[in-house]
Amino acid sequence: MPEHIVKKEEKVNYNANEIVFSKKWESYRGEDYFDYRRRWSEYPQKHITSDFPLHLDIETTDLCNLKCPMCSRTIFDQSKMVQKHRYITKDEYIDIIDQAIEHGVKSIKLQYLGEPLMHKDIAFQVEYAKKKGVIDVMINTNAVLLTEEMSKKILDAGIDKVFVSFDAVNPKLYEQQRVGTTIGKVIDNVYGFIKLRDQFYPQTHIRLSMVMYEGEVWKQQFEAMKIMWDGLVDSLGYGIFNERHPDKKHEYEKVDGFSCEQLFQRMFLKCNGNVTVCCVDAEDEYVIGNWREEKLYDLWHKEKYNKIRELHKNGNYDQIAICRKCFLPDLYKKTYKN
Repeated sequence: MPEHIVKKEEKVNYNANEIVFSKKWESYRGEDYFDYRRRWSEYPQKHITSDFPLHLDIETTDLCNLKCPMCSRTIFDQSKMVQKHRYITKDEYIDIIDQAIEHGVKSIKLQYLGEPLMHKDIAFQVEYAKKKGVIDVMINTNAVLLTEEMSKKILDAGIDKVFVSFDAVNPKLYEQQRVGTTIGKVIDNVYGFIKLRDQFYPQTHIRLSMVMYEGEVWKQQFEAMKIMWDGLVDSLGYGIFNERHPDKKHEYEKVDGFSCEQLFQRMFLKCNGNVTVCCVDAEDEYVIGNWREEKLYDLWHKEKYNKIRELHKNGNYDQIAICRKCFLPDLYKKTYKN
């Protein structure tokens, strides 16, 4: 496996590993950005529950144009487990942003399981958040729809960070992982976006992200990606793939010292209205409430949210069923205990 880039002393974001090529984009950020990033690390380390989350993950659509085998959404589609809710409306989005800004949110990401570029309002969503004062507006995308026209729209709107899922340089392997597109199309789109960014929007951060599997072939693909994209994108990251047990009952041994950083940083608003605490809670196992029915501030401070934070803070995360099934404590052990 590639060497972990994350520093041992940074006890946050255990599954985020990154090669940095350029930090030029940082020169366009103000002091408020670096203060928010400082708090991003500090809050989970010190178990600080702020008055409002620093960040919101907003699933503006739960539709996607690909059927990637590693994605929970693909599994749901195949098993007919969930009914799609399609899109959040413009009025709903405005209300979310207005509430968030009122309480001091610093960043948003317009994605959960869906593909954000499929929403017709994507440019408006970016622009509205920026005009209201959100410091860091970002998207995750498979880049299939990142055409020249779309690229210009979201860059004009003020997008701060674009994270592109890109899993291999071998066309066969790529299309095995990103089912429904071709590597050539995505390369053209990403390179076109890079050229526009470099010419007119140097403040925008571009990162490619790979899902990393066990095996020499994936290490080779990552090394090839470094050669391919060095000097073009700002960073190249990977997250280690950890498949949950098929019976959904597999539990990991408790790891002393672990607490989840997400509980103190961010809140997840799903297209179906549910609010969850976890980036891997695709099946809504630990729902706090519904953002269509309750205020965001109240959701962040609900008893159920406070309970799970307190258990993690006191080293008792294993009292929550979904946390016992999570791979992050095991990854934390491998990263920081070895």
